[in-house]
Amino acid sequence: MADRYSIGLVCLDRGAYGEDARSRFVAALDGAAATEPDETGTFEVSIQCESQDAALNRVWDAVAASGADDHIAFLEHPSLPEHWRHRAAGAQP
Repeated sequence: MADRYSIGLVCLDRGAYGEDARSRFVAALDGAAATEPDETGTFEVSIQCESQDAALNRVWDAVAASGADDHIAFLEHPSLPEHWRHRAAGAQP
C-alpha cells in the first residue's frame, strides 16, 4: 500500500518562463497534485509512493523529464551525503 508524501519546491523564475516550466513539470508528474506557487514561488507536490525516497525520485525524474531543472528546485535539499563534493567521472577510454 502506498502512502502520500509532500515535497516542497520553489519556482526560480517569475512570469511566463516560470509558468511554462511549472506546467511542463506538473504534466510530467502524471496525476500528482500540486499547489499554486505563493508570493515567494514555493509550492508543494503531493504524491502517492511507497516511500519518501521513492517520492523524491519521482519528483526529481519529473523535473528532469520536463526540462525544468533550471527553473524548479527542491525547497529543502534531499539528504545526500557530501552532495557538495565533485564526483569523478571515472576512467576514460
